[in-house]
Amino acid sequence: MTCLAVAVFAGGRAHADQTRQPTPAEMSAAAAAGVAQRWERTPAGTIFPASIGYTTDLMTNETASRVGINPNDTCASALDGTLRALAAHDGCVAGLRADYADQLRGSIYTLGVLAFPSPARAAGFYKKIPLHAYPAAGLNALAVPGTPAALFTDAARQAAAAQLAGPYVVLAVAGYSDGRLANAADERRASVFDPASQLVAAVAAPLARPLAVRCGSAEWACVVSDDPIPPPPALAQVRPDDLAMLRQIGVPGAWRITRGAGVTVAVLDTGVDTSTPDLVGQVTTGPDFTAGADPAGYRPPMLHGTYIASLIAGHGSGPGDQFGVVGVAPLAKILSVRVILDDTEPGNPVYNGDSRYVDAVGKGIYYAVAHGARVINMSLGSEQPTAYMRAAVAYALAKGIVIVASAGNDGTNSGFAPYVYPAAFTGVIAVAAVTGGGQRAYFSEQNGAVVVSAPGVDVIGDGPGGEYLDAAGTSPAAALVSGVAALIRSRYPRLSPALVEQALITAAARRPRGGYSTGTGFGEVDAVTALAAAARLAAQRPAAEFAPAAYFTASSRAHGAAAPIQVVHRDMMSIAGYTAAAGAAALGCLVALGLGLVLIRRQD
Repeated sequence: MTCLAVAVFAGGRAHADQTRQPTPAEMSAAAAAGVAQRWERTPAGTIFPASIGYTTDLMTNETASRVGINPNDTCASALDGTLRALAAHDGCVAGLRADYADQLRGSIYTLGVLAFPSPARAAGFYKKIPLHAYPAAGLNALAVPGTPAALFTDAARQAAAAQLAGPYVVLAVAGYSDGRLANAADERRASVFDPASQLVAAVAAPLARPLAVRCGSAEWACVVSDDPIPPPPALAQVRPDDLAMLRQIGVPGAWRITRGAGVTVAVLDTGVDTSTPDLVGQVTTGPDFTAGADPAGYRPPMLHGTYIASLIAGHGSGPGDQFGVVGVAPLAKILSVRVILDDTEPGNPVYNGDSRYVDAVGKGIYYAVAHGARVINMSLGSEQPTAYMRAAVAYALAKGIVIVASAGNDGTNSGFAPYVYPAAFTGVIAVAAVTGGGQRAYFSEQNGAVVVSAPGVDVIGDGPGGEYLDAAGTSPAAALVSGVAALIRSRYPRLSPALVEQALITAAARRPRGGYSTGTGFGEVDAVTALAAAARLAAQRPAAEFAPAAYFTASSRAHGAAAPIQVVHRDMMSIAGYTAAAGAAALGCLVALGLGLVLIRRQD
């Protein structure tokens, strides 16, 4: 799954939510005003369930059991020095920790929940968590005495995980139950402690759902106490900010040639809100390959998918579509196929743990090919490829479909990051994220799969319900490249996926030293020069096939079959004289040779 770091300023709704009394439909949101009181009204055993299911790296379903809860936690006691001051700065008001042991009792997980005054404060803290530090840091190990977790100390923390859940942040640290110290050479760390993220997701899911409250009751307040949210920028300001990003990759110039008409881009994602003003009339909705993961009756937010679709094919809104978000290919159509869940959906543990959803992405690819997609965007990824996904990618490429995918958001400054699929499959255009200045974004993964890069920081797009999102990640970067691919496909529909990729590569701007780097690929995509490169490639004609009966020399084709090649020039008269003399000598040689053979045999 994928995971987009989204900071939502939420257009007009955020400002309105703070300045008006909530409607009946918004009563549950008022619970954020008293998040610290949740501990007083919700049993700790409900927050930390007695057992949590998870899936191992061998795809077996197991259960982690709770072995103890700390009854006297605070924000300060739950965190170590790497996060304690940061949590205090963001207003952490309550903390709670519990220890879990895996089914084999060989791994220990300390889970922690931190409460903040508002979702915005929680999000601010969450962005600062150093998840990739080693040894793991952040949450203090609990080490409940007299339990399998007793030996798990801070020095034994091998891995960490975290997830944002409304006004809460759920964290975990993991290690061996034998208390062995963290060792950077322990190559089994990822496979042994992968369940940490699944346990975090299980605890986070119910916390992300606001409690049902009665507005004005003695127990809960209805007005969120938070830093004032300024009125959102006028709708007219969204377009200038959007266009500034599009100019970075040459899109306005490309619109003089094409705006993507006649091309369908399949967005394999969390679903698209078809009522979004900037996308009205652009979207066809396909099947939901995640059906059954979320609880019955739950309506998915479709946040990530709507955002991605708007970057590709948003057409703007308002009078004459002069306002809102316009995508790279505003005349292209979107085929939305839901294959993953947004991070906040309660069905994530089921989706990640149930084998029914292993091939969801691959099924989405097959569906997109069968229903007219000419470009497939996958702003998603996993480090665990499947044969089914690979086969689906191969099938789509064979059918002439351009496939674009995000390179992943787990990059560091230390270099190589693990491959993410489908981006790492050959033939897929893997996209890294860069800043407005063209430098690799700190989170963008570095590896040999990266082909090109595109803006991935402070990218404005649509959210569901008329909201606007300001987001960062390789997800928006991939969407922008899919939009450029749609422009190429619109102008040159017969250009093969390999040649579309060549056009993007040869036309890339801000090329790195040496021509290629694992951080930004061959450089930053440029729509104008990519269309020019595509024009040159489309004009080229492959050499005529060479007939099997033809000869390689021009002279033979012009004058018929060539005469035998004379290798040595010979004096035939001299040869005749020498032949006679050689005949007599040859007889003597043959006799001598015969005697020699006999003598040799006798010596044996």
